[in-house]
Amino acid sequence: MSVKKRCFGLAAALSCALLICGGLPVQAAAAQEAAPVAYAAEAEADLRGLVTNLSIEVGSEGDRIWGQAKNNFTLFPSTIEVYVELYSSTQYPYSFREMELEAEDYTADLNMGDALRVYASTGGEQKYWLARMRYKFDDRNWAEKLSPIVIYSADGEFLGEAFE
Repeated sequence: MSVKKRCFGLAAALSCALLICGGLPVQAAAAQEAAPVAYAAEAEADLRGLVTNLSIEVGSEGDRIWGQAKNNFTLFPSTIEVYVELYSSTQYPYSFREMELEAEDYTADLNMGDALRVYASTGGEQKYWLARMRYKFDDRNWAEKLSPIVIYSADGEFLGEAFE
């Protein structure tokens, strides 16, 4: 009988967690609309371990462009190693491999609510920008997420998502 109660309790806890996490991308999208200087590439919820939601975004502060990885939500404790990289190019790239690495940083554990941000100057040029996040949960394999390619003016003004 106690095994049934434990299984029911675990199932109820997981159901509640999935309901809570289901609303996170919607809340993040609403927050993006309120901050026009940043262009977010919201990552879908990653089901690793139990539940973790990571995002990668590109934004600007004056003529400085930044790339940011953020741990929006983690259900249970987990170690999340993260590298964040910021790339730029003066011509439209089809991959980050065709771009110049401008800045990178690493953390051995990106806790819930924390962000890892890197900065680079526009150098007085209009450029295409992309942020890349490589991450690893506990002892699992490395994975990556890329932001869409976006364009910022020489002054750091967001011009839009790049399409070709």
